[in-house]
Amino acid sequence: MPGFAADVSHASGFDHDSSINAAPMNRPQTVDSPAERAWQRARDILLAKLGQAAFDLGVKSLRLCAATDTAVQLVAPTAAAATWIQTNHPGALEDALRAAGLPSTVDILGEGRTQGELFPGEPAAAAARRARMRFGSLVPRYTFDTFVVGGSNQFAHAACKAVAMQPGNHYNPLFLYGGVGLGKTHLANAIGHETLERQSQGRIAYLSAETFMTQLINALRRDKMEEFKATFRRVQVLILDDVQFLANRERTQEEFFHTFNALHEQRRQIVLTSDKIPKDITGLEERLRNRFEWGLIADIQPPDMETRVAILEKKAEIEGLDLSHDVAVFLASHIDSNVRELEGALTRLSAVASLSKTSITVEFARSVLKDLLRDRRTITIEAIQASVCDHYGIRIGDLLSQKRTRDIVGPRQVAMYLARKLTAASFPAIGERFGNRDHSTVIHACTTVSEKLIEDGALRAAIEQIERRLQATP
Repeated sequence: MPGFAADVSHASGFDHDSSINAAPMNRPQTVDSPAERAWQRARDILLAKLGQAAFDLGVKSLRLCAATDTAVQLVAPTAAAATWIQTNHPGALEDALRAAGLPSTVDILGEGRTQGELFPGEPAAAAARRARMRFGSLVPRYTFDTFVVGGSNQFAHAACKAVAMQPGNHYNPLFLYGGVGLGKTHLANAIGHETLERQSQGRIAYLSAETFMTQLINALRRDKMEEFKATFRRVQVLILDDVQFLANRERTQEEFFHTFNALHEQRRQIVLTSDKIPKDITGLEERLRNRFEWGLIADIQPPDMETRVAILEKKAEIEGLDLSHDVAVFLASHIDSNVRELEGALTRLSAVASLSKTSITVEFARSVLKDLLRDRRTITIEAIQASVCDHYGIRIGDLLSQKRTRDIVGPRQVAMYLARKLTAASFPAIGERFGNRDHSTVIHACTTVSEKLIEDGALRAAIEQIERRLQATP
């Protein structure tokens, strides 16, 4: 409700009605304006939270272009800079803006974009969608169109699409779980975007469990509980991110229990995300745990090699970045933990390449990301050779010999590929350790294995198993 929103704004120490004057979207804020001072406070908050290095890389170059009582527009010098903070530290910018007293709805423009409307392209439709956001804001780029579907997330993606098509009719609640940076937040945002696009009247609320708790505390302190309840119980779709943070918060769990019941009884859609399945969230009341299991539970696993490559190429396409397939394969081969780290590496490469006016090659990527890959460099070539021989059941002498039978050549190429991936050795150095072979032989082996990894699931599984064994060996 409007009254509740005003109270929340005032609670942050910044009165929107008296302090932020809506500026025309084609006129940047002046240095002395209240909005500019609030933006400086937000920058200070980000500096303290992210540290100097990250701040210099992704925040320092951002400047305030315009601010209204509902949204903020920032300008970045490059497309890479415009997406860096949202990719590497999702939610940090919105939290800082909110803490500084500015609206958390933000649009970051590349320098070349027209600074006309706060949300350009479809101003009337966008304004209507924002008006229907009862609480929180959606990340503009987190849509179904930008989500890369693979075997690790196919089921969760299909469930989210079904929910977005008919909120409240299928899978209520929808509970998404998976590790950090695998796409839960992306899919949750996509549901919100699709709902706003399809539903002519429905309102949605998107927020984290931590924010839900904070707003509950604010409402209790200001005796605004009725307005708080109305805010969350009148929405068509409630999306609550990171519900594991409800654990051990008795008063917050009590209120969310009643909110859940009120929405579910009205067939309103509830979407929850967590890093654990309900039964593994310690400190969660049994009655909430039981309700979280009423609908559909869908997990998201780490993406396989093929999906990781597709994610990188999709992101490069969206950002207009010239990324070769070889570089995408190199990054996907080295970074297999989560999508956020993968995209963060690409954003870092893009930023450094743009600043240094350098093309992105495999060697360039290896140099720029050396600190990210450093923990993998303690593995020796001898350990790789031994692990490969053990996996394929061949002798080390045969691996290093001049034999060219299929049962030896394949494992030898795998060992060379892993030596290049997991150690700092050059192509000539690797060739020398494999029976004094020429560096061109090593290059050919690495290229062959990289190409096969795209389509050969058995080979991917074998290499991943060997890598896990090597990483686990002290």
